[in-house]
Order: sequence, then structure tokens, then C-alpha cells
Amino acid sequence: MLYSKDVLIELVKINMEEGFSDTLYSEVEKCGGIGIDSYIESKLPEAITQVFLAAPDSLLPQIDASSLLTPQKHQNGSGEILLPKDMLRFTLLKMKGWDRAVTVINNQNSSVAMLQKNPYTMAGRSKPVVVLENGHNGDKVLRYYSLPPEIRNHEIEDALYVKIPDLSSPIEIHELLLPSITYLTASIVFNILGDTERAALMRSHVSIG
Repeated sequence: MLYSKDVLIELVKINMEEGFSDTLYSEVEKCGGIGIDSYIESKLPEAITQVFLAAPDSLLPQIDASSLLTPQKHQNGSGEILLPKDMLRFTLLKMKGWDRAVTVINNQNSSVAMLQKNPYTMAGRSKPVVVLENGHNGDKVLRYYSLPPEIRNHEIEDALYVKIPDLSSPIEIHELLLPSITYLTASIVFNILGDTERAALMRSHVSIG
């Protein structure tokens, strides 16, 4: 379901007012008088990001990027893909010629990534491997392993990713993730206000993130 920034702010305020609505706004006034809506708005993206990074792929709004990305072939059959700057999390890649899609994206320092540096242990089309690396200028790059070297053109068959939260327009949030997002935002805001007890209470309602 799509939720606007204003709706999400109201849902967070409902959580924050549970059991202590009379003192909520006085606590805000003690911290400089900044409106509670401003605190919530500033921390919503942080909470959404945290939950989206921890949630199962099946609960996330995923973008079809198969026509947006351009693979660059290496001579040994591996290749690389420069990722969009608005990517939060890459969830699936299938190159034409692979026997199956890859849904586990390995860290560049992982033992699996280290194996790809050796031609004798590098993955192939039957059990392909994908590694996420930091490229130049802070860019994110996917290294994929591998296709037979004789394949002349590397083409993407399927690719999915999750975008960085952008509240300038309504954002898609699965109903199972909504409580975690709103309670986590409430917890972060209470921490800003110095109320660690209420922050912990809000955090106890978060099941993902």
C-alpha cells in the first residue's frame, strides 16, 4: 500500500501518544520547541531504511532494473554492473546463460568473494556468484561470476533492487512492515528527546529492523 509522508507522521504520533499523550508535547518544548512533526519527518527515512535492510525480499517494493543496467564483460567470463545511485539494496540478478538467478549478494570481503579471484575456484553458469563492491567516487558495483568466456555479449535477463526511501512522494510499504517502521521512528525521536524509557518501550514493538 502507498503511504504519504503526512500519513506516516500521523501514524508515528499515534504510537508516541500511547499512554502518555499529556506529556508528549511538553517534552518536545523542552528541546527547543521544534515541532514534533519535524522530528518525525527527519527520522522517518532512517527508520524505513533500517527496516527495509532487514526485511525479507518478499515484503519489499522492488524495481525491475533489467533494462536500466549495462553489464561490462571481462575476458575471463566475469563482469561488472554499475548500480543506480538510488539503490538501497540489490535483491536479484540473472544473466542470460545462467542456469539460475542469484538472490544472495555477497560482501566484497567475504570468503565467497575471495574465491572469485582464483580462476580455479571462480563460480560458473551453474552456480553463479554476485559480489557487491564499492567502486570509484562512492559508486556501488556488482561483480558477477561467471559466463563461459566464449559468450560474446553479456545480457541481463532479470534484475531487481530496492530504492532508497524518498518521502517526496507516497512510498510503498507492506502492511507487515508498517508497525516496525512507525514504532522505530517513535523510538528514535524519543531518544532525541532524551526519554530513553519511552524509546525502549517503542523499540520493544519493533519486530523487523
